[in-house]
Amino acid sequence: MKMHKGKGSNNSTVENVNNAKDVVYATNITVGGKEFPIQLDTGSSDLWIKPPFNVTFTNQTNIQANLTFGIGAVSGNIAFADVSLGPYHVNSQALVNATTATDFGAIFNNGIFGIMGLAFDQASTVFVETLLSFGRNNTQGRTFLGNIFAQNTSAPNLFTVLLGRTDDPNGDQEGVFTIGEYEPVFKNITSQPKLNRTPAQLVNITTEPRWSIQMDKMVVNRKEFKFNKSNVAEAAAGKTVMVLDTGFTFSQFPPAAVDFIYSSIEGSKFNKTSGLWEVPCENTTNLEFDFGGKKFPIHPLDITVVKNVGNKTVCQNTFRNLNLPASALGSDIGFDAIMGVPFLKNVYASFDFGDVGKDNKTLGVPFVQMLSTTPDAAEALREFNKVRPKQVAYAEKLASSGATGAISFNDDAVLNSLSLGSTFSSEVPLVKRAIRMVVSGHFPIHRLVPQRVRHCIHSAARSRPVVLALLAGAIFLSLSSCVIGVILAVRMYMRSRASEEDGYEPIFDADDGTTNENDDYERSIYD
Repeated sequence: MKMHKGKGSNNSTVENVNNAKDVVYATNITVGGKEFPIQLDTGSSDLWIKPPFNVTFTNQTNIQANLTFGIGAVSGNIAFADVSLGPYHVNSQALVNATTATDFGAIFNNGIFGIMGLAFDQASTVFVETLLSFGRNNTQGRTFLGNIFAQNTSAPNLFTVLLGRTDDPNGDQEGVFTIGEYEPVFKNITSQPKLNRTPAQLVNITTEPRWSIQMDKMVVNRKEFKFNKSNVAEAAAGKTVMVLDTGFTFSQFPPAAVDFIYSSIEGSKFNKTSGLWEVPCENTTNLEFDFGGKKFPIHPLDITVVKNVGNKTVCQNTFRNLNLPASALGSDIGFDAIMGVPFLKNVYASFDFGDVGKDNKTLGVPFVQMLSTTPDAAEALREFNKVRPKQVAYAEKLASSGATGAISFNDDAVLNSLSLGSTFSSEVPLVKRAIRMVVSGHFPIHRLVPQRVRHCIHSAARSRPVVLALLAGAIFLSLSSCVIGVILAVRMYMRSRASEEDGYEPIFDADDGTTNENDDYERSIYD
């Protein structure tokens, strides 16, 4: 999430609110003729890059842009470069050519050289600064998605995200990111409730427009937690405004809500030194969130994370205390909590901008639709009992070698065994210039699928007879690089379809009851 920083403000570093060694989701982008991975972030709007090599700019300015995130800060001048993402291309896309980027070592070390924000133009520092410099009606500073939608008026103004979860410490964590189309496996998402952006921010923009929606309730072991009254005036009574943010490794909640979740796990203790809950790695709880009258259970693997602390392996909470810069925590903050990766791994989400007018203003309220991807309770618990011991064993192996920190399975040995690719659906016709690509939690840059292979895949997906002919010919001839790309894409696509939309029942039975955010909830604290 990008926090607002006014023009001319200082570049002070914001304290990290998530662990830099945990999973980040990225995909390939080509900027100024150079291809490299970039993080996808629904919590910000700007595109910024800081690659260790030169890219070709179409224009450079002396307009400075300062971006402050919950996990770091970036500053640099606004520049323009040709940018491509899959089949999409934008000439002279505005971006921040970062000269300084603090607290982004984790993404840089994994060969990721920037962030692409997926939120709104009105929340973009680049967009605002170019308006101030070039005039009110200037659109040169539009976001990448804003430009794509302007170029493709017949396609829906939406993107979808599916964040993957590995079932093996040595396995990849894949997901899906689409523009202008839905993942066919989850086509029923169009019938799900439309969760309008709150606050709507259509006329008077008082806070940065975000992908923030209203949550009905949070339930732990069949007991509902009562949040305080929302900070957002537009929120309905009893609702809590949540930001959906792929850039937050750990969700950010009020402390009382965090305590309510983790005190329900047998053997859990709150470590007042670290400010985190430590949980027996083999134990879990039943956690679900309700949006629009629909239940979204959280997989046990996403409730805790395996970490090495000192000379021991522990499991810590993934839903953590809200911890943002003091300047951001005001009465007009515009949200109550942040749903990060632990929640988003459990849903397939569509982010719809609605129709956009010629003046670049949204004509209707943007909205989100979601489908649960978490299996039923029994299957989820079986997966947890199968995977968690592998995670702990892997952590202990790293601990024996002196490694510490979160276990996200992204060390060099694992990176060298993984690959990142792209694929297109062949089951349904593609929306005009729509894109479907696989995104990954691991980024071995030298093993990325080349752009020419992706174009070959795209062409093959649109012409199934050609693909079949090529595959038949491959029996007798050496495979061309195009056919190799198709085979790899199909295999990765089949893996991504493994998720099922089953129901979910509580893992543990408990009596009905409620707890209020203001209640003095008892913690088990280390002395």
